[in-house]
Amino acid sequence: MTDAVHPAITDPPVRAHLARLAAQAGTIPSGATDADGDDATRIAELRANPSWVRLPDDHDLESFDLDADGLALRLYRPRAGHRGTLVFAHGGGWVAGDLDNNDALCRALALAAGTQVLSVDYRLAPEHPFPAGLDDIESALHFAATGVEGLIDPALLGVAGHSAGGNLAAALALRARDGRAPGIRVQVLLCPVLDAPDPDRPSYRAHTENLPLTAKGMQWYWGLYLQDAGGGAPVAASLPRPDAAGAAPGGTTGNGAAEVPVEAAPLRAPELAGSAPAVIVAAAVDPLSDEAEEYAARLAASGTPVEFVRREGVPHLFLVFPSTPARDEVLAQIAPAVRAAFA
Repeated sequence: MTDAVHPAITDPPVRAHLARLAAQAGTIPSGATDADGDDATRIAELRANPSWVRLPDDHDLESFDLDADGLALRLYRPRAGHRGTLVFAHGGGWVAGDLDNNDALCRALALAAGTQVLSVDYRLAPEHPFPAGLDDIESALHFAATGVEGLIDPALLGVAGHSAGGNLAAALALRARDGRAPGIRVQVLLCPVLDAPDPDRPSYRAHTENLPLTAKGMQWYWGLYLQDAGGGAPVAASLPRPDAAGAAPGGTTGNGAAEVPVEAAPLRAPELAGSAPAVIVAAAVDPLSDEAEEYAARLAASGTPVEFVRREGVPHLFLVFPSTPARDEVLAQIAPAVRAAFA
């Protein structure tokens, strides 16, 4: 069999992990996202991912399952001490995932940053399309702002998310900025979705196969999530990619979408000034890498403090791969910015 790993994936442990997966499956698994056929079957395959497990607590960290009026949550707490709480949205393309999906990542993030992480089991598309998941993350932030009977300091809150969860975290940060959600100190966006799929973006054109997330896969996820652009969300009429100076002029996009709600595509927000300090991670071998970099540039141009880390040689999902040092190295890079936001 020829090497199925994308040549741009040069991080040795990550490449070895993907090569093992390719040897088992015959190709790099892109979930069901690149398959043809029935959506229900593909979604069921994604949701049955056997790698989603809850790790046991240890001498470094403890976890608690909580309930906020029927919304399931899990609080991760470093035993050696902590400051602040990140309300966390897991990945899964808005259509898959649960509290076990990013369990290992939540534990690693909590320990690296010395903060609590409150993970949210938000509603999923297509049964619950935009903005249901975002509304659930906001409900969790409101719950955290009550103090949860002393478990959480309501004055030290932030939002975080991975992949599609990074999209929800960025959108919630905009709600918080506008006074429509509790105030936050920081937004931590890990390989986030920040715009509608755009086949004209260089990172989309370059990443079409042999990857955990491809351009085609991202378009499939988006179609299931954004079935109805209504729901009262602010809408940005077709906007081209904002420039690094922060402008988001009118015009048309390469993705053909007539209207996209800003809360589904935060990169299309006409103004980002006043946003919470941001920590953004991008994987270089990822269709989403360009929009993460663009969002970081626009935030910085607006006067928002930004810590941006672009990890070379790794694909989307590298933060959840087992037995690779890339995740821990990146979390160590961003941890000082998170701690500074909660200082």
